[in-house]
Amino acid sequence: MLSIENLRKVFQASGHTEVRAVDGINLSVERGRLLTLLGPSGCGKTTTLRCLAGLERPDSGRIVIGDTTVFDSAKGIFVPPSDRGIGMVFQSYAIWPHMSVFENVAFPLRVARTRKYSAAEIKDKVRQALEMVRLGGFEQRSSTQLSGGQQQRLALARGLVHEPKVLLLDEPLSNLDAKLREQMRFELKHLQRTLRITTVYVTHDQSEA
Repeated sequence: MLSIENLRKVFQASGHTEVRAVDGINLSVERGRLLTLLGPSGCGKTTTLRCLAGLERPDSGRIVIGDTTVFDSAKGIFVPPSDRGIGMVFQSYAIWPHMSVFENVAFPLRVARTRKYSAAEIKDKVRQALEMVRLGGFEQRSSTQLSGGQQQRLALARGLVHEPKVLLLDEPLSNLDAKLREQMRFELKHLQRTLRITTVYVTHDQSEA
């Protein structure tokens, strides 16, 4: 379902020095499985995830999602993030405070380039996504009125609403308190198993992994 071959990403640091954030990674994830990338801050976990998403352009290597090569340095292939069929939940959630819960989740559908959704389709898909994360009935609430756990679920609904091939999670629980973090671990795993969505999960927390 997902494979990375000999992936490399180098950043230029001060003093003309190079930082090898990702240095020859090879991995594959079967369809419907969850892979955790575990390691300390600065080891390249998030950079790998951002390369998968298309938010960073690797220096070399190959990335395949499903049957599509989304990056291949040798062939000059680079598919933009919007065309990769991925959903992503950031550490900060990246929720838009000026939008309602409904509009936050609807946004990926409104800007989709692969197809145009009708108003009825958007309403139905947003409702389904919110029901999946137990936020049904919150559609018209301001996103700023949600608790930390609710904001995390809102970000997850937005990542799932367009039914992505792959879900990418970048330290999604790090901003929650310890009790809520443990609860959300089980909720995330249950949702992933129910949907059978291929998932890559980044964390520095060994117990969480």
